[in-house]
Amino acid sequence: MWLLWGGLYKTPVLQLGIVSCVLVVWLTYRMALPDQQEHRLALLYRVPLYWLWLLWEMVVTNVQVLRLVLGPRSALSPTIVEVDASASSKFALTLLGNSITLTPGTLTINIDDTRLTAHCLTRAAAKDLRDGAMARRVAAVDPD
Repeated sequence: MWLLWGGLYKTPVLQLGIVSCVLVVWLTYRMALPDQQEHRLALLYRVPLYWLWLLWEMVVTNVQVLRLVLGPRSALSPTIVEVDASASSKFALTLLGNSITLTPGTLTINIDDTRLTAHCLTRAAAKDLRDGAMARRVAAVDPD
C-alpha cells in the first residue's frame, strides 16, 4: 500500500521503506509478548464499551463546562482531589489518568502507585471522581 500511495520507486526511498517496515515489525513483536496474548482478547469486547461510556461522559461534561464558562464566575470552585484507583496494572492507571484528562473540566496532575491527583473545575466534579465510578469502569476493563 505504501508503494502504491507513495508513487516513488527510487532506490533510497525503497531502502528506507524496507528499513521502516522491518523496524515496525520488530517493535510490534517486542510489544506482543506471548504471555500477554490472552489479555488482548479480553480487551476486544471490554474496551469499546468503555470508549462509548467515556464518549458519553465527555459530551455531558462538555455541556457542564460550557454552562460554567457562560454562567456566573461564582460557579467555579477549582479543587485538587486525590483519587484511589482500584487498578492493578500500569495499563489501568494510565487509562484512568488519560480518561480523567480527556473529560472536560478535569486534569490528571500526578500518578503515584495507585493514587491519582487531579484538578477539577468544580467541587461536584471532584466528588464524582472521589466516588470512583470512572475508576470502577477502568478496573472492569483491566485484563489483570
